[in-house]
Amino acid sequence: MVDDRLQEAFSDDVGSLWCRPIAVLDSPPDPLSFLRDFVYPHVPCIIRNAIESEKGGPLILGLDDIVDLVGGEAELTVDVTPDGHGDCARCVRKHPADGDWGVGKLFVKPHEQKMTLADFRNHLRKQEGSNAIDSAEDTDINGLSVLQTDSAPEGQSADLGRVEKKVVYYSRQNDCLRTEMNSLFSTNIFPSSLGFAEECFNTGPPDAVNLWIGNQSSVSSMHKDHYENIFYVCKGQKEFILCPPADVMFLHEREFMSSSFCPSGSGGWKVVADGDEKTKWIEPDVKKYMDNHAYADHFPDLRRSHPVKVLVSEGKGPPLMVNSNLATLTDSILGDAIYIPSLWYHRVTQTCETVGINYW
Repeated sequence: MVDDRLQEAFSDDVGSLWCRPIAVLDSPPDPLSFLRDFVYPHVPCIIRNAIESEKGGPLILGLDDIVDLVGGEAELTVDVTPDGHGDCARCVRKHPADGDWGVGKLFVKPHEQKMTLADFRNHLRKQEGSNAIDSAEDTDINGLSVLQTDSAPEGQSADLGRVEKKVVYYSRQNDCLRTEMNSLFSTNIFPSSLGFAEECFNTGPPDAVNLWIGNQSSVSSMHKDHYENIFYVCKGQKEFILCPPADVMFLHEREFMSSSFCPSGSGGWKVVADGDEKTKWIEPDVKKYMDNHAYADHFPDLRRSHPVKVLVSEGKGPPLMVNSNLATLTDSILGDAIYIPSLWYHRVTQTCETVGINYW
């Protein structure tokens, strides 16, 4: 166990190194400035006017615009969860037939479902609030409903149509804009690459260009990516909570057995184990700590972490940056893109119906 004084000193060093005001650039930087000021120091920044439309000004593209461009029959692979929280650690209760195991935590992945773009839009706009599960008996420390585990019948497809409570989120990743949604990418509305970033990283075109569509009901829990990430908001507003890589000591990251959501025959949800697969993930919800520091009574090391909240909006919107350690508004930002360096932790949600793309 690390001595408390050493942890406190390390936390102070992390704060001195990385906890600076997030820079706001009025236009995409030149490659050398981007490399010198952000990539080498490994710090995020906000970029205004990151992608221009053909008519001039920031590119603004909503879900209705996408339907008009590619048609409502375009097929998507959509993430579906009971309450908008997929890819997260949450409490589950083992099925009674499997013995008295009690309640424990698993890493739970979303259920994936094929649906048309028109159906996705309809489901998305029916979502209100958090869509909490009515049948749940209790909730865990993060406010998530405790579900029951079960075994998935082999070869039997899930009947999502019977499930009343569901939250949809298009977050396919894996280069989905250039593959599954190539009909949209081929309209050439989006640049195939961001020139300043490609020249700076000197690695050629991006490995992936992804499309994201969701609303305030969906949350991507705190995680890190191994890619340099530039995220552009085409419509709406994204909320990012960022922590520097060295905060790994304070975020209570540990291994969980992996599982997935699956619609149950009763019209509800169950959790199905993924064999012996394990996933390393962050257990607490850092936003709950930012909202109420007493939450750290359950996860004490969070008090030494350095979360910062940034709202990134479409070109006309006014994002805000809040430093949670000071709990005061520190800046008012207009910007439509954010650079998140590799291995920076980030929790992501939306404040409204939002369309975004990112380049890895």
